[in-house]
Amino acid sequence: MTSEKPDIEQNDKVIITNESSIVFNEEKTIELNNRLKNDFMSYCFSFLHEDEEARQCIQIVWNKYLECVGDVAMLSAFFDTLPYHIKTSVLPKYQNEIIQWCEKLFHIHSHALLCSTYYSETFQRVIRYALKPNQYKKAIIYIPMDFDPNLKIDLTSSLSNIKFEHISNKTSHEDMIDINRFEELIKRDINDSVAYPFMIIANAGSALLGRCDELKEIKQICERYNIWLHVIGDLLGSLALLSAIKDNVNISCDSLTMDIMKLFGIQNLPYLTFFLRSTTDINETDEQNSLQRSSHPLDDFILHSPSVSFLSVWSISQRCSNENIFYHMKQSFDLANLLLTRLKQIKTIHIINDEDNQETYTYQRICSGDAPNDVLPKSLVIFRFQSDNIAELENIDNLTGYLDLLNLWLFDKLSHQHPKINLELLKSVHFQISKPNEPIQNQIAAHALRFAPLEHLLDVIDENDMQLFLDDIQRFSDILIATMTARANLASTVSKYSNLLSIPIQNWAGIGAVRYIPSNINSTNIDDISNYEINIIQSELARQLQTNDSAFSLSGGGTDEKDSLLYLRLGMIRKREDLDILLQKISNVGKEAESSIKYAEDMAEKIKAGIEKAEKDLQDENLQLLAQDGLLRQLPIVSNLMSWWSPAPSASATATKGRSFDLNSGRIESTEDTYVYRMQIRRQSHHAPTHNDTTSDNSDNIINSTDQKTNE
Repeated sequence: MTSEKPDIEQNDKVIITNESSIVFNEEKTIELNNRLKNDFMSYCFSFLHEDEEARQCIQIVWNKYLECVGDVAMLSAFFDTLPYHIKTSVLPKYQNEIIQWCEKLFHIHSHALLCSTYYSETFQRVIRYALKPNQYKKAIIYIPMDFDPNLKIDLTSSLSNIKFEHISNKTSHEDMIDINRFEELIKRDINDSVAYPFMIIANAGSALLGRCDELKEIKQICERYNIWLHVIGDLLGSLALLSAIKDNVNISCDSLTMDIMKLFGIQNLPYLTFFLRSTTDINETDEQNSLQRSSHPLDDFILHSPSVSFLSVWSISQRCSNENIFYHMKQSFDLANLLLTRLKQIKTIHIINDEDNQETYTYQRICSGDAPNDVLPKSLVIFRFQSDNIAELENIDNLTGYLDLLNLWLFDKLSHQHPKINLELLKSVHFQISKPNEPIQNQIAAHALRFAPLEHLLDVIDENDMQLFLDDIQRFSDILIATMTARANLASTVSKYSNLLSIPIQNWAGIGAVRYIPSNINSTNIDDISNYEINIIQSELARQLQTNDSAFSLSGGGTDEKDSLLYLRLGMIRKREDLDILLQKISNVGKEAESSIKYAEDMAEKIKAGIEKAEKDLQDENLQLLAQDGLLRQLPIVSNLMSWWSPAPSASATATKGRSFDLNSGRIESTEDTYVYRMQIRRQSHHAPTHNDTTSDNSDNIINSTDQKTNE
């Protein structure tokens, strides 16, 4: 007995020592992790020292993430290392806490909750959970026309026993479900031998246009035919912003998926899927009848998924107040509403997702029970420049395409001036609008601008930024109106100028194009020489005009003869009266350039004729010298003997003299006076042109000749 006691004490000491070492190691590990994290962030921030705004934005996002979520990676790593049977005991407690928190926050009464990292993963879980057992037919999932095609391909490749059916809408918007058409499809497919109606996916704030389906009516149809209703959209979380709401109010659906990363403005959060249809709990009791737990078909999926998904949501529920969570959501809805209200005051802006002419969208549209009559908020605003107040619009070819070019120009200007607004361009290949007062069948492809603050995490847009943004929209809209008016009147205004022609061009957002025709050329009969002269003067016009005004640019090229010529493109103008100013400037500069080019061509002809005359005179003088000196003096050896026996005179009257061409007088003269007086004498002729009156001093003064003596 006595001999065992020291061993026990020694073992206790060993255990105590090991525990203390474990604690020490944990503290050291945490300290090391913090140091590594700080070193990494400091090194990343070192590259942002010149961009202070980007540094502040990143700091805001990081601080918000730490404040709301914290470092859940360590908790997730710890949970993932636990044995599976321990996980199954731990998970229900935190799942229930998250469900209760979401119920108080969003006023959504659900029986189960799923946290998913990937969007397609969410739909796979919902479909597999809702599939009917012992069913060998393919399950039909009804979707709106704007459903993501990539997501559809991903789901059909992962689940072989489903197929999708688009619900076309010929009476309303394409991204909304036509209820009558939906019921027709159900009646058609209910007796199908290879497929059966299974699920419909509806919108409560569609991703592109933010529209809402009539969920209450769709839910009634689904209950009648036992079809699962799944809802997605950015407006599902807006119930949290209502000050008072009754307990029997709930979203009209069987399940819904919410992107809380958009709603909260916090990165790295999962998608939340709520199951509102009641599920069956399996209660198990242990041998001692003291522990009771509930299992759920989704728990197994959660336990085999990265635990960071549900732990990040649980961390938010423990750390943040509702005010902090609602801030990003409320501010985004307020900004969208502010822009929507102010844009209505600009007559040239057409708001595409404005539902004033339709039934007012309230929470009664998407909620069951005693839903409030409050108007659903706007998660985004889609607008487009469009003006029908110009009388001469029929003069503009392809008006729809030209308006698209103007909206593209407006998007480029606004994006450059206001990068914080995060504008998006909806291109015509993916977006269509209905013509005013016409049915949806007459939809046309169009460009539009999209403002969606809910999709951007940084809270950097304030009311002052929005006011500056609206001021620029008004300013740029005035420019576009002036440009449209000038384009419509271009042909009639150009006809007032005899030397100008209006050139129709495509894919140009400016006024249009004009071509200057020299006065000596007939515009109806243009040959190759005329083409060359026209292109020369267009190039000279562009060079001179672009030095002081960026509204001009040179372009050309085409398939036919006229399009192969160059022309001047006219850009945007601020006032309607600026068109006459631009055309007058082109006409005046064109006449000056035409005169200068004509003078240069005349001078070139004179120089060419002078060279020919000088060559002929020199040739004649050489022949005369040959006749005076005789043939013997031209022979190589005999000429030396002749020069020794009878030297030639030093200054012969028949000596060859050079020729010079005076640009001022336009005359060919002998260089005899130059060698006699050692200088060039300037002579002015009354026939000389006056274009060089303002030439440089080097051509106005006498040029001294060289004073070198020739070697004797």
